[in-house]
Amino acid sequence: MRAELNHKSRRAAILRACPEIAKLAGASPSTAWLAGGAMALQFLLAAALAGRPWWAVLILAYAVGGFIMHCLNCVIHECCHNLVLRRPAANKAFAILASLPGLIPSAVSFRHFHLLHHVHFGVRGLDPDIAPAWEAQLVRQSRWRKLLWVLLLPVTYCVVHPLHVKKRLPIDIWLVANVAAVVPVWIGVLWISGWSGIAYLLLSSYFSVGPHPAGAHILQEHIAFDGGNGKSSYYGPINWLAVNLGYHLEHHDLPNIAGWRLPQVRRLVPQFYDDHYVHESRAAGLWRFVVDPNISLESRPISEIPTVV
Repeated sequence: MRAELNHKSRRAAILRACPEIAKLAGASPSTAWLAGGAMALQFLLAAALAGRPWWAVLILAYAVGGFIMHCLNCVIHECCHNLVLRRPAANKAFAILASLPGLIPSAVSFRHFHLLHHVHFGVRGLDPDIAPAWEAQLVRQSRWRKLLWVLLLPVTYCVVHPLHVKKRLPIDIWLVANVAAVVPVWIGVLWISGWSGIAYLLLSSYFSVGPHPAGAHILQEHIAFDGGNGKSSYYGPINWLAVNLGYHLEHHDLPNIAGWRLPQVRRLVPQFYDDHYVHESRAAGLWRFVVDPNISLESRPISEIPTVV
């Protein structure tokens, strides 16, 4: 059975078991306030780093900035599902706004590829979360190759994987707006903070999807650490910043429910979640991916695009 059909059948079973869960669907505008605070803090830190030495920039980016950008990335994720504001256009615009501290016009492209991930979950060539076959064969179970892959994760996850997806990113007014919005931010940060501020914001973006407890979620969400079906969740404290992104199996089952309400889903229907794999630590998961010879990029359900005869 294809993975996305399994989520559809689980969703139907969950709603049959507890119809009132349907009432949890919809946007949570309070998430916008979290994003506003995170954006303001990130720009203030960049300004405070003006003229500071490189090591101070690096330490602050790893210790603080990576988590702030992870928070904003998770808000952008909520916007992909129209779960921050009530209208799709408003969510797209707000996602662009939330992406500005990252200095990379990522919001519109992420929306496109993330929704493909939900629709074509586990299908190589359609799901951008799946590594192309050549990449998986290159990395294999080698510890040093997996370490190098983790160090390059922002490139592989954000650039290489989307390039292998058959459904290309459309060039539309939203993509142009996303790119255009970043330009004055670069100019403003450079004027106020100099290259120290630019470096801090870019390093924060790198750590938020790279070798960092925040970036570890990319591996933990679908790599089968237990040798199972690659569907897991994380219920630790990073969820306070991540709009409960750690409730990942719950999110795939019910993607129209805002992250702040996903714990209610688990409380209402515990029988659907008590037996699935749970990550206790983001950092420990990152370490285990590298050192465990039984885990590779293909330790997950993968199907190929059906051949049309």
